Amino acid sequence: MRWKLLGVLLLGLLILSSFGSAGIGNSDKDKACRLVRYWVFENGRWVEKSESRVWWYCQEPEKVKGFMGFAFREMPYGLFKRPDVGVLHQAVRDLTGLMGIDELHGEFSANLPSYGGMFINEEKGLIFVYVKDEKDREKIKQALEKYRGKVNIVFLKSKYNFEELLKWKEKARELFRIKELEVTMLDADEAHNTLTIGLADVTPEKLQLLENELEKIGIPKEAVKIEKRKPGMPTLSPTDKFDTLIGGIKITAPRGSCTLGFTSKINGEDYFVTAAHCAEFGVTGEPVYQPWGIGSWRKVGTIIKNPPLSSNFPSRLTDSMLVKVSGRDIDHRVYSNWNVIGTAESYVGAYVCKMGITTYTTCGYITETHSSIGIDRDKDGYTDYWLFDVGITCCMDSDEGDSGAPVFYKSYYTNDISIVGILNGKYYDGIYYSEIDGIFSELGNMEVSWS
Repeated sequence: MRWKLLGVLLLGLLILSSFGSAGIGNSDKDKACRLVRYWVFENGRWVEKSESRVWWYCQEPEKVKGFMGFAFREMPYGLFKRPDVGVLHQAVRDLTGLMGIDELHGEFSANLPSYGGMFINEEKGLIFVYVKDEKDREKIKQALEKYRGKVNIVFLKSKYNFEELLKWKEKARELFRIKELEVTMLDADEAHNTLTIGLADVTPEKLQLLENELEKIGIPKEAVKIEKRKPGMPTLSPTDKFDTLIGGIKITAPRGSCTLGFTSKINGEDYFVTAAHCAEFGVTGEPVYQPWGIGSWRKVGTIIKNPPLSSNFPSRLTDSMLVKVSGRDIDHRVYSNWNVIGTAESYVGAYVCKMGITTYTTCGYITETHSSIGIDRDKDGYTDYWLFDVGITCCMDSDEGDSGAPVFYKSYYTNDISIVGILNGKYYDGIYYSEIDGIFSELGNMEVSWS
């Protein structure tokens, strides 16, 4: 009897270890599965519907509309087997290389012309891909054959290819100019194979106005998904003195307290990156400080790269600036004991975390990448705004002072992390952040890990 009981206890421990260290908490899953409303154009009118915010974690693939099947019969997980997220991300990189898409620089897929979007489920080791051409399905299966038994691909039927969605997104940027619409976000939405448009408020009048404007700029209404999303706000606010600068600690820039994003080296010299709105856009030469004892501050660097906003349409690729470090050492860590081993691209569905000085470490799911977002800079209604390309998460808490915080993938088994960007502000039920490829594009390539 005693051995039976011991066997049951060991089995229980194995099951708990199998699920308990996956890194995704039940509360995060509950938040991600809350229903959100959206509107689509069907049968000549706008129809309101609802779904889970991160639906692909909340429903079995076989029950998804447009499900076309799995690439492989063997599922990559089981009761005592957990997907290797590193392998999953490598498979995604291989698939990204096969597609040949560079959204940031307007390069589209010649290899997979029917490709309509991709996103992942880290819990089950799944890559979801929208396609409609059988030849493209076969190319993907062949390219990822070496990952059989480690990941699986879920094919969903696409209505639009990703090139169409990106071109419509660029056209739709003109909608930000129409103040009555109060457009807050645009996204070539990988998880829905649509152009998703965020409005500060959704009313019959706004839907009619949007319908008219879409017709003017040549975007099919049936390709659009509408969500109610309040405009994002820049966040500023108030920990200890650090002899060595690392990510996730408090700094004070010309416009207030923020969080240091990540440290870096360029040609052997020391720098760090934080949010540009912690200063004035376009301003360089200003000092940045760090707490140095009770009521005192010490200069730790100077802003050297902070591109200005465009003149006629206030926009930038990212909300980031580069600070040249002076008088301090740097380390490639993030508070308190995360070890930065490199950078990574953002993938819809990935589980990421941030470390900010106000709300510390919070986590959530990436729901959009390279979205164009309008940010209310005056906080007095939607009258004046900045426009950035950002990544957006679901269910990640933040508050004033977290601006600039590192956003990262974390390993399930070690303290290693990969930086995907820096937090810019609170948005909807999560945060928006500047993605690492955009940061490097504006500020220049840099080392974020070194010997």
